[in-house]
Amino acid sequence: MSVASTVTPVSADPAVVESAAIRPLRVAVELTGHSGPDYWADLTLGRVGDPPLDLSADVSNVVRVRAADLREAGKLCDRIRAEAAEEGRDPDSVTVLVDVEIVLAFDARTARTRRTRPESTRGEAGTLSYVGTPHGLAGLIADIHAVQVADGVTLIPLAAPFTVEHLVDGTLPWLESRGLVEVSPTVVEVLRRFGEGARTSVRAS
Repeated sequence: MSVASTVTPVSADPAVVESAAIRPLRVAVELTGHSGPDYWADLTLGRVGDPPLDLSADVSNVVRVRAADLREAGKLCDRIRAEAAEEGRDPDSVTVLVDVEIVLAFDARTARTRRTRPESTRGEAGTLSYVGTPHGLAGLIADIHAVQVADGVTLIPLAAPFTVEHLVDGTLPWLESRGLVEVSPTVVEVLRRFGEGARTSVRAS
């Protein structure tokens, strides 16, 4: 799938969602301010007793993957779990998140317009992308989890203006209302650093 193409979500069928793996759905975001390195944050919680997802740990409990399509993402997820098992680790101790580059707006037409603007950040080749609304993105994330492509996603904004409120007020509540996620207190810090009123930018190209 080319970077410019759009992943079109299928409306999450409640029956399909109920049949998804017991592993909790996780939603993370990668943002960049005007200074400093990329900021990665998990916006959701795992099961009671699960440690927070930590990309910097010596033995990381989260792995990010980049895939051109959902089939490839599923194969990468299976490979990572198999490798963990070969190393003597519990495969369920590893959370696999697939990168999804996003352009969001309150309506799909505006989102598509933002994606074609010259100032829109160039995406990475061979990476899933979604252009559309916060609720449409939620449907895609639910589908990814329901068919067990991955345990969740890392969302990477590509086009300005982008506000984390799209995720906090739109995408996450949609998922939470369907019992798919539990929102983490981390969203408070994300809003403080990157919410409307804070000077933010999309990821540097």
